Amino acid sequence: MRIEEEHTDVLQNIEMAVAILYRRHPDMTDYAVLRTYEALVQCYTAEVRGRDAKTEAPSGLEAELLRDVKAMCEWRLGRATLPGATTDIPVGKALDVPTLLLCLKRLVQSVQMWTKNCGRQGYLNFMTQFMP
Repeated sequence: MRIEEEHTDVLQNIEMAVAILYRRHPDMTDYAVLRTYEALVQCYTAEVRGRDAKTEAPSGLEAELLRDVKAMCEWRLGRATLPGATTDIPVGKALDVPTLLLCLKRLVQSVQMWTKNCGRQGYLNFMTQFMP
């Protein structure tokens, strides 16, 4: 089974974190999202390998995006509470890091495809139409 079929909920959770920020900042581009997803792939890959992550500190909107998406990832891993929740929302079965990496890599592919086919906000415009 493909990762998007097996873990649709995880992909939607991560994309919801992006969609919320995009609605507050309609000037955001797919490039910022791509950089965020790629930074998280590097971060969690380093964790799996037992190494320190080599990350540059983004600024502005990208820093906010990285913070929010990483918080969602940490919640899905069962390491943190859901950001902004007034009560603890159970994560259900926590993911392992390799599965989260597969989800993030799938999202990277999605951003690349939608940007190539529909322009600098192609992914954001496509993805947000499915978010409440």
